[in-house]
Amino acid sequence: MDIYERINALLKSKAMTRKDLCAATGLSYSTLTSLFQRKSKNMRLETIRAIAGFLAVSVDYLVLGDPQPDLIAEPNGPVYRAAFETSEILRILGTLTKRSRTILLAKAYELQEKEQEANNAA
Repeated sequence: MDIYERINALLKSKAMTRKDLCAATGLSYSTLTSLFQRKSKNMRLETIRAIAGFLAVSVDYLVLGDPQPDLIAEPNGPVYRAAFETSEILRILGTLTKRSRTILLAKAYELQEKEQEANNAA
């Protein structure tokens, strides 16, 4: 099953249409139809994220069909703990200077040490 088949199956299971998907995400219906007709392998990450968010599934599930162990429900909608956080950290990291990356790494080590101490105390 590819991404397009998963999208269709999820829409069907929620009794929704591609028009509903477009209205909720702001995607152009003609763009979405074109992607589906060509079964394009070059869907933009922003588009995939928007669709995954609307369908309340992880990006990994939508793209790869992987199970969704990191999906958790929040009052304001789905949050994709590991997958989302990792992609956001990498995105932000790519925008930082070398000095800022070094500072961030030092803070990460500090947080890791504090968590290990807390786990050992528990």
